[in-house]
Amino acid sequence: MDSNMGRPHGDDRNSGPAASPDLVVFDLDGTLVDSRLDIAASVNEALRAAGAPAVPAEAVFPLIGEPLAQILDHLLPPKLKDRVPLAVEAYKAHYFEHCFDQSRLYPGVKECLERMKGLCLAVATTKMTYMAVRLVEAAGLAPYFALVQGSEGIPYKPDPEVLRIVLRKTGKRADRSWMVGDTVYDIQAGRAAGMRTCAVTYGIGSAAALEREGPDLLVGSLVDLPERIGLPFPERSLP
Repeated sequence: MDSNMGRPHGDDRNSGPAASPDLVVFDLDGTLVDSRLDIAASVNEALRAAGAPAVPAEAVFPLIGEPLAQILDHLLPPKLKDRVPLAVEAYKAHYFEHCFDQSRLYPGVKECLERMKGLCLAVATTKMTYMAVRLVEAAGLAPYFALVQGSEGIPYKPDPEVLRIVLRKTGKRADRSWMVGDTVYDIQAGRAAGMRTCAVTYGIGSAAALEREGPDLLVGSLVDLPERIGLPFPERSLP
């Protein structure tokens, strides 16, 4: 099997011709944007602001996707735990200005989104909305998305609330929608919201854990996603 091709899981709902969806929702970090280096740089700026030493970027990578305060609480030494709020504010200020210094789009993202023009697309992330909008704009992705939804004031994935908000704001049906993400939390949230789910194996999450979670579709690149979820093949001119 080509490593870029997905395959159905669970009850095999993706077998046979698929109906074209009404909505596709993407996670942001680890799915559309490889933002690990910029997140790690801002985390280290936050640690320094709180009086703690910097940590290797590799120590930050596995924590990405967790709530920011939780990441900083995990990395601050015990005697500095009371400085988490200060560190959070330092992170926000630094990341807002440097969110796309070293970040890049994953291969296939632009091609996928170009193929999906005309379809309602959204982003659902644990980031705060203003920060997510900033990254989407910096990455040049804003024209593709009808909605960028963050998680301030609501439970984080795997709780499905952020996806329910997206469904309400876009007026789309859950059973005609897909959630695409790189962690088991994305898949669990999508399933709980009544959506079909696609896991990408190139991001932050463990490919083995994603496969065990049993998404409807598992892909190694977004290039093949449009056809796999039922969008028509593009017309090709004859040579």
